[in-house]
Amino acid sequence: MTLADFVEKSRHRFAAHGTDALGPVAKDLATSALTRIYRRLDPDLGYRIYDRDWDVLLVLDAARADMYFEVAGRGRADLSCASASNEWIGKNLAPEYHEEMARTAYVTANPFSADLDPTEFGLLDELWRTEWDENQGTVSPEPVSDHAIAAARSGEYERVLVHYMQPHFPFIGSETPLGRMHKEDFGYGVNTENVWSRAATGDLDRRELIEAYRQNHRYIYEHVGRVLENVEGIVAISADHANALGEWGVWGHRPYLPVPAVRTVPWDVYTCADEGTYDPGSVEPAGRNSEDVRDSNDGADGNGVDEAVTERLRRLGYHE
Repeated sequence: MTLADFVEKSRHRFAAHGTDALGPVAKDLATSALTRIYRRLDPDLGYRIYDRDWDVLLVLDAARADMYFEVAGRGRADLSCASASNEWIGKNLAPEYHEEMARTAYVTANPFSADLDPTEFGLLDELWRTEWDENQGTVSPEPVSDHAIAAARSGEYERVLVHYMQPHFPFIGSETPLGRMHKEDFGYGVNTENVWSRAATGDLDRRELIEAYRQNHRYIYEHVGRVLENVEGIVAISADHANALGEWGVWGHRPYLPVPAVRTVPWDVYTCADEGTYDPGSVEPAGRNSEDVRDSNDGADGNGVDEAVTERLRRLGYHE
């Protein structure tokens, strides 16, 4: 996030909350300074997915280890290499893992896959491009599970990496849904109804927020069960990062944040047999074709990233 972006964000906070915004603005400034320092140091902490043994990896976006254990009743706590999805993607789907990626089907509901080159994967199935629900403000788990099962059953890929959007807000699995994201401004932008910034300013009941977040863990785990029954091999369940619930004065998450509550994620492993209890039907991957990739490269920053996407990410604080 640039200084101009920080000033604009703070101006909106003061306009909405007056002097009550002083505390959250000060915390935001301190957190921004901390993340910049940590990014420059960037210690090699946390696991990388391709250093682990799995056939199918289910990534629950923003899942806390403690809340996952409440639902699953099993697993262990582990340290993620990242504190935000784009950081996680950049570290795990990096050039040094080129050979592994070429044999992987990546089924993802997370829009940060826009940073990736689909030709580097066995399959890059970007469901956020076709399955985004504007009413809910996210991608529901059903199509993600369908595409994951289809990719695993195809036998074409050595590994299947599956990236759900839940339990990340909006909390569509709670009795009172909270938050909303917009595909055109995904992340923590001004046009995103970000529950964590509202919690930081006290504009949202924190107990209600935490319970909705907890219910979203239950919601996504129920959907994960369908995958566990319908794929073969070693299936691991983890998260790209978690969310802080007031630890270190932080609510939510952002890239390069060394807060333990944000970096601690579940790691839960199953040995599965395909029981054939579910048929996803005919599934068409939501991939970019060669013309899409070529057009993206023509106006990109050298990594196949569309300029408009890069600018959105920069304004949201995900790029320098």
